[in-house]
Order: sequence, then structure tokens, then C-alpha cells
Amino acid sequence: MTTDLRGVSAHRVGALRFQKYLGVIVAAFGLLYALQTLDGLVADWPTMAGPVGGAAVALVAGSVLLGTVAGLVPSRARSLFLGASILFCAAAAVWPFSISGPVPDAPMPWFIALLPVVAAYLAVAFRRAAAPIWAAMLLSAAIATVLVLRGGLGIADAVANGLFGIAVSTVLVILIAAVRRGVERADLAQQTALAGYGRSRLDDATEHERVRTDALVHDSVLTTFLAAAAARDPEAEELARRMAANALRVLAHVSRAGDTGPAVPFGKVLGDAADRFAGVLPGWDVQDLGSLHDLVLPVEAGEALVDALLLAVTAGSLHTDEATSRTIRMSELGPDGIRIVLEDDGAAFDPAEAGHERAALLRDAAELMRSVDGRADVRAGSAGGTAVVLSWGSVVVSGTAIRPERAEVSA
Repeated sequence: MTTDLRGVSAHRVGALRFQKYLGVIVAAFGLLYALQTLDGLVADWPTMAGPVGGAAVALVAGSVLLGTVAGLVPSRARSLFLGASILFCAAAAVWPFSISGPVPDAPMPWFIALLPVVAAYLAVAFRRAAAPIWAAMLLSAAIATVLVLRGGLGIADAVANGLFGIAVSTVLVILIAAVRRGVERADLAQQTALAGYGRSRLDDATEHERVRTDALVHDSVLTTFLAAAAARDPEAEELARRMAANALRVLAHVSRAGDTGPAVPFGKVLGDAADRFAGVLPGWDVQDLGSLHDLVLPVEAGEALVDALLLAVTAGSLHTDEATSRTIRMSELGPDGIRIVLEDDGAAFDPAEAGHERAALLRDAAELMRSVDGRADVRAGSAGGTAVVLSWGSVVVSGTAIRPERAEVSA
């Protein structure tokens, strides 16, 4: 079940390629660095011999092996690096019980020397640098304390070794985070530039076609008036109504085809608001987000969609404890729009009920959507329960019915 709104875009070639290469580099670094610390293991082994010491060494070996595998499986790299870090923490937890004598201060104690490896693993597993840095600091402090209390190491030596582990780990984590952030910013700038270029070309083409379109609208309106004037039976009146609706659709599309203001990828708006969904999104299955991650929308429309989505998710979590399924499906709508369907199989309700808490939230969502020329609709779910549909795009503005059977939430 997916509950992460950040998603991954198939078109973010730079970021995906960097993530793949980063996994390979960190895996190779972990393996080579661990091999470089074998002299520390040889020096410490007499003080940690026995089944418990062997278990600690085996867990470290498993951690390095899993980190190496992570470099070969880019699609699972973050999960595998996190698993490798957990194995190392387990080894560090077992190791104190294996110490049977004074730990030599030269070469550097083995577990302190291995800290940069687990820090690099954590830097890949977590997108933000704070978690890996804090983990490295806590591990370093804990290992240094064990070396003093059980390994007989001097406090000055333990502090020096601990600071070394923290310093090297922090530098690695900050370096990886900085490079990743730079790549992602460059990727986003490229996407925005391409989207802006495409929009400018479309606007130029629209301007060139505006004269022809104006003529088409003029002819459509004139023909509609003539048809209405000549209507003498129900069939002719229905034809005139259809012709008028078609002329209005063309006119509405032309009126909004020019400048729509600043634009932003929908995935970025969702990613920026991901923390706001943390408390209400668990239990929802988010589908089809990847294909819409790079869909470019006006900033106001994107923000209104996200705010309305948050209200709808919150409403869907109320009074539906008996629901066994909650899904969020997203799809493109027309040439420039988006449709989001939130569906559950819990208890249904009447959206027109004034005092209902869910209805109040959905009315707020409907107001948000209408403020950007979109709409919010409620209908019965396919498996019982309720479905909420958020729609935005030119076909919505023109009045095209997406699903005629559903009733719009009353304001």
C-alpha cells in the first residue's frame, strides 16, 4: 500500500541517474572502507572472541554485504541501505557483551572505524541529512562509552576516536545531501524551463490561430441565431441548444487559452505539502501518482487542488472506521487537467445534510475548487460507501460533464 505523496517521476532522468550512481558509489565505498578496517578487527579480536563476538562480526559482515547488494539493485537501494544500517546497529548492540579484556587503542577500535560506512548508508536511506548525522553522533557516543566502561580505554582516547567518527560521518552525510539537493534543483529547473517553453510555444500558436478562432466563433454564433430563429419543432430547438453549447465551449476555451500565470509541477506541490498529510493519509492507497508528477498546473490551481485533497482525505477518514478499502486515484483530464477520485467502502452519508461534519469539509473543498474554476463532486462508491471527485481543467471550465450521474456538493 502506497501512502507517500511525493512520488517518483519517470521523466526526472537526472535525479534517477544520480540516485543510481550514488548507490553504486556508496556500496563500493562501504565495501572498500570496511576492508581497510580489518586491521582493527584483527587487533580487537582477542578481546571479543567467543560466540557473541562471532555474532557481532557476522552482523557487520551482513551489513556490508547488504550494502553492496543495494548498489546493484537501484530500485530498492534506499530500503536495502536502511536494512544494512539496522544490521550494523544490531552488531553494535551485541558487541559490548563480547568484550573480555582491554581494547587496544591502536589501531583505532574497529566499531569506531566503521562509523563512516553506516553514516554513508544512512545518507542514502534518508533524504534529509539530520537523521544520519544524529544517528552517527549517538552511535559514536555509545561506542566510545562502551570502550571506556568495558574496554578499559582512556577517556581522552575514547573522546578523540568518537570525535573522529562524528567528523568523518558528518562530512560524508553533508556532501551526499548537498550533491543530491543540487541535482534535484537542476532537474526541477530543467522541467520548469521545458514546461515554460512549451507553454510559450502554445501561447504563440494560440495567438496565430486567434483570428481564425474568432471567425469560427462568429460563424457559430451567427449560425446558432439563424437555427434558433428557424426552429419550429423540438428537434430543431434541441439542435439550436447543442449549437449554442458548442459555441460557448469554444469561446470559454479561447478565453482561458492565453496567459494562466506562473506554473508548477503538480508533484512538487504535493511534495511540499506531504507533511500536512502525515496524520490523515495512513490507511489510504495512493495510485497512479507517478504519471502525473510532472503535470504542470497554474500555481493557484495546484495549491487549491492540494488543499481540497487534504479536506477530502480528512472527510473520508471520518465515520468510516468500518471501511476496508480507501483509495486515491489520479488521472489526466482533457488536454490540460487532472481528476482525483477518493473512494471508500465505509458508511455512506447525505452530502446535503447541513450538520454533517464530512459534508462541511466537502463543501469547503468544493469552494476551493470553484475558486480556481474547478469542481468537487460526491457520488456513491463502486463498492458502497462514498466517492469524492476533484476535477480541474479546461473541459471542466467549459461545463463538460465528467460523470453525469454524480451530484455536485451544495455550497
